[in-house]
Amino acid sequence: MTLALLLATGCSDPCADAGTVCTVAGTGQAGSSNTATRADEGPLYGPMDVAARGGGDDFFIGDWNNHKIRHVQDGLMETVVGTEFLGDGDPTFQERIAPGVPGTTVALNHPTQLEWNFVTNRLLLPSWHNHRVREWNPETGNSLVVCADTDVNDGNGANAGFAGDGGPAARALMAFPSSIAIDPADGSFWLLAQKNARVRKVAVDFSLIDTMAGTGEVGAGGDGGPALQAQFDFWDPADLQPEPAGAIEYADGKLYIADTSNHAIRVIDLASGTIDRLPGIPEQTMPGGACDPDALCFPRDVEAGPDGRIWIADEANHVVRVYDPATQSLEIAVGTLEAADGEEGGLGPDTALERPYGIDVTEDGTLLIADTYNHRIRRMVIP
Repeated sequence: MTLALLLATGCSDPCADAGTVCTVAGTGQAGSSNTATRADEGPLYGPMDVAARGGGDDFFIGDWNNHKIRHVQDGLMETVVGTEFLGDGDPTFQERIAPGVPGTTVALNHPTQLEWNFVTNRLLLPSWHNHRVREWNPETGNSLVVCADTDVNDGNGANAGFAGDGGPAARALMAFPSSIAIDPADGSFWLLAQKNARVRKVAVDFSLIDTMAGTGEVGAGGDGGPALQAQFDFWDPADLQPEPAGAIEYADGKLYIADTSNHAIRVIDLASGTIDRLPGIPEQTMPGGACDPDALCFPRDVEAGPDGRIWIADEANHVVRVYDPATQSLEIAVGTLEAADGEEGGLGPDTALERPYGIDVTEDGTLLIADTYNHRIRRMVIP
């Protein structure tokens, strides 16, 4: 039963009770809506991420297979970036010139993760298949290319690469940027580029980009040493078209990295510049080729909660887990370890998910989940 039907029949809102899970966007069936609609009546198609702007009632969705960014506020959903067709920008390429162009004239190609910048009050969008970063301005509705602003003749994908460290972000090259984490001190941000196997820091005015973690080589080495000498595994070099992977999050002087194919959360201490694994988490051994349910299995996203706990989208185990740094313990918050479409209003550990790729945790203690293969966004007030 959907939230809309529950309310229409006089039942109480299950989202109001801490620990219960309900759908706040999407219908459970893959599809597309071209007009503003009730969020729980508007279809999505493989939503990859969710990013809160306010509490649990004001958030953005990376609608992967619809090639759109949706905004949900007070139960209503509308498209803010994206068109009916995939592509790379507006027809006249004016998106590359400030102040940009209306977001609904900008074609995207499979948007992955997104992040609201609370310092600048702008939405930052790593455009995965477009190999650039966009910024959406809620005051004008405009989208502007801010990283990898290459020549208009390069074409979609032709500009993928790695270059530009030490210079302005507009002249940088990157390959499959997938995640952003905001520095709350000044609005600058860290950018993870999946195929580059690197994390770079970008100035708030985009005047400088530089690598701060990763050698560019695929691997698992570097723990206990400088982050610049670390290896990550977001991309099998033999796979010409992998799924989006890798995510980053900032909290309390540390940068958390979902090192997807290493089945680990790596942590960079920004004061010392060193990297290590989140302690206390069992190693994933893939017994018989299947996921060990006691360990992380292809974690796709990581977020920090206001109470200091770390939340992880454990995609291949079909759960969202929470890690307590004080006890170094890992628990299932939502999901049953079985891929299914859970019922509305159930408790977190009783509500099945299917391949959750993205999550966010709001300051008011709300967990938002991109339940990707169920084509839903789910919400739980954290108990």
